[in-house]
Amino acid sequence: MKLKLESINQNQETKVSFTIEFLEKKLEQDQEWQYYRVKLQNGNESYCFDSINKKTTSAVGTIAEVGKFAFAVKPHNELDAFQKSFTNFSNSEKQSFRFEPSDPSFELIIERLPIINDEHNFKVYFWVDAGNTKALEYTWDSIGVRFICSKECLNSFFE
Repeated sequence: MKLKLESINQNQETKVSFTIEFLEKKLEQDQEWQYYRVKLQNGNESYCFDSINKKTTSAVGTIAEVGKFAFAVKPHNELDAFQKSFTNFSNSEKQSFRFEPSDPSFELIIERLPIINDEHNFKVYFWVDAGNTKALEYTWDSIGVRFICSKECLNSFFE
C-alpha cells in the first residue's frame, strides 16, 4: 500500500510529490509497528529515505536501525488516527491540518487555499527529519517538498 500526494502541475519535469510506501509489520515487545519508506519527487529528481543497514544507539539508549520509519499500530493505532484526522480535515472547512508521527520521521502540513473558479486547492508541505534519516537524532532539521494539490488528489490519499 502507498500514500501519495502530488502537485496539480501537469508538466512531468516539474511535478512534485511525496509517497509513503508501507513495508513489513513487526511485533516488538508487545508493540506492533508498520514500517515504511518515504520518497520525495521533484521533477526528474527523486529522494528515497529508507533503512541504510546501520544500527546505532540513541541518546536514551535505544538500539535501532537508522532511517527505519514506523507508525505505531498496537496498542495505539497511530496510522488509523492519522487517517481519521486527515479524512476529517478533508471533509471539513478547517483551514489547516498538521501531523507528525510519534516516531518523528516527517511532518505533514496542509493549508486550505481560497476557492477560485470552483476549484478547491491546498498548499502541502512535507518535511523529512534529516537527523532521523542519517543518525537516529531527532534534530528537526529537514529536507522536503511543498506544492499545491487538488481536492481530488487530497481525497484519494488514503484510498
